[in-house]
Parts: sequence; structure tokens; C-alpha cells
Amino acid sequence: MYMNEFPEGYPLKPIDKNGKKIVEGDQIKIEKMPESVLADYLSDEEVKDVMSCEGIELKITEIDQYGFVWVEKILKHTKSEYNTHSFSLEPHHVTKL
Repeated sequence: MYMNEFPEGYPLKPIDKNGKKIVEGDQIKIEKMPESVLADYLSDEEVKDVMSCEGIELKITEIDQYGFVWVEKILKHTKSEYNTHSFSLEPHHVTKL
């Protein structure tokens, strides 16, 4: 396979679960977190962080070359301590708001 060729079925179409076109910067919601996002290598804390994104409004930070939608959530621990968690999922798992 050449560097500019994609596996069959990729890139994914930028269409949400309701058939609406999505682009970077759109506000979306993940109604139900797909099992594919909850990888075996994630710690219990990371699974909790990812699951906290279910049902809330998030912004698409990127749609990568394969068509996966990337989102990011800031996790605040104290007034001055925070970290972020980002992950990707297939476009048909999100709902454009």
C-alpha cells in the first residue's frame, strides 16, 4: 500500500449518527460511549474520564486523515491543577448539536 492510500472503507465520511455533516469546531454530543473507545489498556481512572464525556457537549478538535473524530475534555482537579483527556471515535457515534 502506498503512503497516500487508505485501507478499504477509509477515510470515514464526516457524517454524524443522524446524517448531518460534521467539521472540526462543531459542537457534538456522545449519547452512548461506544465499547471500541474503552480499550483494554486504559486504567480504571482513564475509563472513568472517558465515560464522563458521555452525554455532555464537546467540541470536535480534529477530524484526522482516516475520518476519526477527536474530542478533548479538560479535567480539573484543583483550582490550579488540571489535565486533559482526548480520544477519537467514528463519526457515526456522535450527534451534531
